[in-house]
Amino acid sequence: MMEDKKIAFDFDGVIADTNHKKMQWFQKQGYNLINYDKTSFYQELSQTKEKKDIDRIYKNMGSYIFRPEILDETMPVQGAIETIQKLAKQFEIYIITARTEAMLVPVNNWLEKYHIKNKIKQVISSSYQSKQEICLKRGISFLCDDDIRHLIDKKVKTRVLFNNNKKGHKKDIWIVKSWEEIEPCLNNV
Repeated sequence: MMEDKKIAFDFDGVIADTNHKKMQWFQKQGYNLINYDKTSFYQELSQTKEKKDIDRIYKNMGSYIFRPEILDETMPVQGAIETIQKLAKQFEIYIITARTEAMLVPVNNWLEKYHIKNKIKQVISSSYQSKQEICLKRGISFLCDDDIRHLIDKKVKTRVLFNNNKKGHKKDIWIVKSWEEIEPCLNNV
């Protein structure tokens, strides 16, 4: 496969619908948020809470969401599985996730459960390096993430924000609401 045919996706909120699980957790805590990615979460809560309190809340949510049994019951984002199967015929697909190395085993198990593990070249933790730096080192020219902070730098040629309400985007970043909208972005890869 040619180097310019490498593409990468975030896992949580892009492939696995962990945002639904986050929403349920936050609602049980009494928070009704618009977005569940870390950037939006901090922006929304900073209007009423101090940073140390937001850090604590986010850490507690992460402790719940990133448990293997919670991931096991998490459904795929609509269209993710079918689109990945289709794209794997043309592209080398990577998953770059903020989950730590220790949390990659449940991710790989989840990919196996949904029969796409063999479509993914590698699952990579970005806990020690930025997602765009990882892309640069591997010759990946396309990155799709649901958190704008991973897309701001202009190190990767094609950057795509997977965001259901199109909030907080930049003009040089593609914005998509669904997996069906991702394929046109790949024309630039």
